[in-house]
Amino acid sequence: MGVMNVTMQRKTKRKYWKWAVLLVLAIIAAIIVLNRAWIYDWFRSVTYRPTAEMVSIRDKLNLTGRGDFLFNATQPELNGADDFNANCRQDEGEVAVLGCYTAGNIYVYNIADTKLDGIRELTAAHELLHAVWARMSNAEKEDLKPILQQVYQNNLSVLKDDIETYADDERVEEIFVRAGTEIKKLPDVLEKNYAEIFNNQDAVVDFYESYIAVFREIKMKMEGLASEIEVLRDSINVKMAEYENKVSQLEADIARFNSCAETAGCFATEVEFYAQRNALVARENELNLLNDEINNMIDDYNLKVDEYNADALESRKLQNMINSKADIKEIK
Repeated sequence: MGVMNVTMQRKTKRKYWKWAVLLVLAIIAAIIVLNRAWIYDWFRSVTYRPTAEMVSIRDKLNLTGRGDFLFNATQPELNGADDFNANCRQDEGEVAVLGCYTAGNIYVYNIADTKLDGIRELTAAHELLHAVWARMSNAEKEDLKPILQQVYQNNLSVLKDDIETYADDERVEEIFVRAGTEIKKLPDVLEKNYAEIFNNQDAVVDFYESYIAVFREIKMKMEGLASEIEVLRDSINVKMAEYENKVSQLEADIARFNSCAETAGCFATEVEFYAQRNALVARENELNLLNDEINNMIDDYNLKVDEYNADALESRKLQNMINSKADIKEIK
C-alpha cells in the first residue's frame, strides 16, 4: 500500500505540473496576442540599423525614450528620387511630397542642400507623428478631435492651404501632425502628447520655420518686386505719353516758328524773334531731361525685371529640390 500511495502522489504531481505548464503557456500566448503590436515594434526597434545620416537626424530631433523607440520601430530611410518615388505613393497632384509613413515604415526624401537645412529633420518628425497617431486608440483620437479642430481655426494662416488638400477623413490626423511640427504655444493636452515624443517640441518647429523661411523670403521679395515693376511700368507709360505729347507740340511750334521766320515782317522785332527761339530751345532742353528720366526709369525697370526673373529661377530650383519627380536637369 505504501508503494501504491507514492506512485499515486507522483502521478498527481505530474498532472499538476502539466496543467501548470499549460496555464503558463496560455498566459504567455495571451500576453503575446494582447501585446503583439508592441512586440512587433520592439522587434523592429532592436533590429533597426540606421545610417550615420539618419542617426544624425534622430539625434537632432532630441527624442524621448518613447519617441526614440517609435522612431526605430518605423525604421526610417533616406531615399534618393527613384527609391522615394517607388516607396511613397504620390497622388497629391502638384503638391511636393517630402516623406511618407506607409506599411509601418518612414521614408524621407533626401534633400541635402544646405539652403534647406532642417527639412529632413522636419519631415522625419512629421512622419513620426503619423506613426504616433496610428498607434492611438479610437477613443484617444475622438478626445483630441475637437481640440485639433480649434487649433486649426486658430492657425488658419499656417494650416489652411495644406489641410484643404486632404480628404475629410484625413484632416484631423494631418492637423495633429502639422500642429506638432509647425506650431508653438498649443493647448496643454496637445503639449503633453508631443512631450511624450519630443523633449523640445518648439525646437522641432524651428526646423520648419528655418526651411520654410527660405521660400517665404523669396516669395515676399518677388511679390515686392512685382508690385514695384507694375508701379514703375505705369509711371513709364505716363511719362512716355507726356513726352510724346510735348514732342508733338514742340514740333508743331517749331514748324510755325520756322515758317514765321521765313516770312518778312512776321516777327515785329528781333527781340521777339529771339524770345520765341529761346523759349523753344528751353522746351527742347526740358524734353531732353524728360527723355533722360524716362531712360533711367526704363533701366531701373529692366534691372528689377532681371532681379525678379533671377528670383523666379531660384524659386523654381528650390521647388525642384523638394519634388522627387522634378527634372532638375532642365534648370540651367
